Amino acid sequence: MVMIQGLFSVDEVAAMINNGDSLLLAGDATLLKSLPKGKWIAGVTGRFIENGKDIVTTREKIFVHSMTGIAADVKFEIYDASNIKNIYDDAFDHGFSVLIMPLDSEVANEYAINCINYSNFACRAVCGWYSISQYFEKYEGNDVSLVFSGESGLSYANAGVVMHIALPPEKYAEIHTFSPFVPESDDVLVFEETGRQVEYVLVNGVRQSFRQYLIDQKFERSLEACNGVLSGDYAGIIINTGVFPESEYDQEKYVSLAGVALKDIQYRIAKLDSDNSYITTKKFDGEIVFSFSCITNCMHQDIFLKYLAHTNGPFVYGEIAYFYLNYSTVYVTVGNS
Repeated sequence: MVMIQGLFSVDEVAAMINNGDSLLLAGDATLLKSLPKGKWIAGVTGRFIENGKDIVTTREKIFVHSMTGIAADVKFEIYDASNIKNIYDDAFDHGFSVLIMPLDSEVANEYAINCINYSNFACRAVCGWYSISQYFEKYEGNDVSLVFSGESGLSYANAGVVMHIALPPEKYAEIHTFSPFVPESDDVLVFEETGRQVEYVLVNGVRQSFRQYLIDQKFERSLEACNGVLSGDYAGIIINTGVFPESEYDQEKYVSLAGVALKDIQYRIAKLDSDNSYITTKKFDGEIVFSFSCITNCMHQDIFLKYLAHTNGPFVYGEIAYFYLNYSTVYVTVGNS
């Protein structure tokens, strides 16, 4: 199967759309608005990895993952906070789905907090990313966090766009994640409620102030450090959740999270795997057909590029691999059954 992955001009992408290709797109909002209707969805970002090593920042080109030649069928949905719960039911039985949502929108927060309770959650493969760009100073209106549906020809500030992808019967898809962070602390952290702002945590079964616990652990919460990570395990899926720098919104009692603390999951403080002890050579059982990565991985290129030399795609501000993740790279492989 010949895969098209990389940065292309608007004219080149428009030609693919007019040819009837099924495309997953990422780029500048102005470019995406200019595209014709067709079988595509898109989100906004301005930084990409191409050829597994070249990190490119651009407003002039659009990143393309073509599903043509991979998908046996595609269908499109637009979800808001009221019906995003149907995403796993709507997915093809045999394939995978890609969801793009505006960061910090109602639908994004609904999915992040409640997806684990959705019908057929994780029974079908769902991945995706959060649309936003902070790479350029000037944007018009709410272009910074729009998502786009080629089928409707519209953009959305508070809805998610989805391409459900069916695979031929002899093929199967797997969603993989990788993070340059590994659990460090022996303390087991369990949160009593699912949420993005936390006051208390159970530390080895003892309830205490989460903010005070982080202070006692000398946990680095500065934006520059980019090391504030909690790592949890849900049935073998590693869930990384970033911790925001302290601000006036914390009111000296709360801790705000970039991701979500899931109730009853066992978390540990994680550290950057700077000596590469956790990284091994990855044997891929199929071809990588779609990938994207947290923007913070640009700060850890030595680790990121060593492990993921075959990935190509956008850098984003939130990743979905069933759950809402931080500090992760997500990639989809398609292999033979």
